[in-house]
Amino acid sequence: MTKLGLGRLTRNTDAPWLIESFFVAAVASFLGIRWFLALTGYPQLGANGLHIAHMLWGGLLLIVAVLLLVAFLDRTVGYLAAVVAGLGFGTFIDEIGKFVTADNDYFYRPAVALVYAAFVIVFLVARAFVGQRQITQREAIANALHQLAAFANGPIEPDDRARISRLLALADPKAERTRLAREYLADLPSTAERRSIIENARERLAQGYETIMESPWADRALTIGVVGYAVLAVMGVGLVAIAARGSGSATDASTGSVVIQLGSTIAGAALIARGVISLPTSRTVAYRWFLRGTLVWILITQVFVFYSSQLAGLGGLVIDLVAYGSLRFAIIREMVAGRDQPRTVPAEAHP
Repeated sequence: MTKLGLGRLTRNTDAPWLIESFFVAAVASFLGIRWFLALTGYPQLGANGLHIAHMLWGGLLLIVAVLLLVAFLDRTVGYLAAVVAGLGFGTFIDEIGKFVTADNDYFYRPAVALVYAAFVIVFLVARAFVGQRQITQREAIANALHQLAAFANGPIEPDDRARISRLLALADPKAERTRLAREYLADLPSTAERRSIIENARERLAQGYETIMESPWADRALTIGVVGYAVLAVMGVGLVAIAARGSGSATDASTGSVVIQLGSTIAGAALIARGVISLPTSRTVAYRWFLRGTLVWILITQVFVFYSSQLAGLGGLVIDLVAYGSLRFAIIREMVAGRDQPRTVPAEAHP
């Protein structure tokens, strides 16, 4: 067996998207469970002295995710596994209060801060594994070959063909395996015209996006919409913080929650403002800054807003998840269309 050193590890080019999918699903499940339990009066599953804690369901979801990853090579299954694992992790860690208190207190209020700390630590470790370096030629061909494996005899969709072509463009052009991979990709038949309902819906969304983005007023309207969204987010969190402080039950924990709410909201808005600056030169770069700001709101702000107001936290999470999904879709469309490079200045490094 070949000895595996850290320098020989091959990074997955999908890893940043997979990590984001995992954490977005984790936060959504954590807040969703808290909201559902509060809405239904905290029911318990079990009888005769038995209680099946939902931590166990979280473990089951994590097992399902692992089985999906080890059983299938399909790229779509990888994304599904990331989401299922995120749902499992959020469900599992929701009961942390029971395991850090002597009386098994699920309602231990600092548990929210502990959950946030766990999210941040795991996120930073995951990002450290991926790194910020541009992929090497070896990693490019490895990822291209791995993704080609899912289309052993075709057919292949245009988006998948374009994505693999971009990877092969980063591989060693003189290598024989790169040439063979390009020929193999070129020989794969395109997908049939008949599409599923989901694929048809996605295609219509893509066409609608292209039509809107071709309009001369698209960037201006996008700027107004994004700025308005950021302003409303800051105002909304500010109102929640004021309501929490005015409830008469202020504690050191609630004060810290308010500070984090406001600080993270402003930080997210600053990242979005940075994206607005980049919009005239590159939509893709701007979208990535917007995505960073939205992730700050999802992974930090909404967790602590939920600490103050469950209704506001859940409503804000739903809105941010829609924005997050829309931005990911827009980034993919820009990359597929080859518009991921700045329009008037040298290319900015990938985040």
